Amino acid sequence: MKLEYTCIGTPEMKPIHWEGHIKLLRTSDPYEMEVTARGSCFHILCGRHKYGSFVCIPNWNIGTELAGLSDSFWNQERLTTYYPELSRVDVISIVDSLAVLNEYISFQREAG
Repeated sequence: MKLEYTCIGTPEMKPIHWEGHIKLLRTSDPYEMEVTARGSCFHILCGRHKYGSFVCIPNWNIGTELAGLSDSFWNQERLTTYYPELSRVDVISIVDSLAVLNEYISFQREAG
């Protein structure tokens, strides 16, 4: 399954909006997807564990706790703090893809 989404940057970013693309590889917990946005590609694994939520991006050597897939503010702060080598564009692209995945999961639960 493929999903498209729009990333929304901060006012000083040019452009302020850009397109992202999600290719869902696994549609149950843990979720697996390929995300591409503004020239970057991320292989993302995310889901829940006993104490909360997580995201791993093996091809970028990233793994961290999440507040939840939809908590964009906290997730941006977490990725920015622990992975300062990530550009602001990449952080927003990742966090916005997690929020879209959360919407997809919620829709599937309601439809099922």
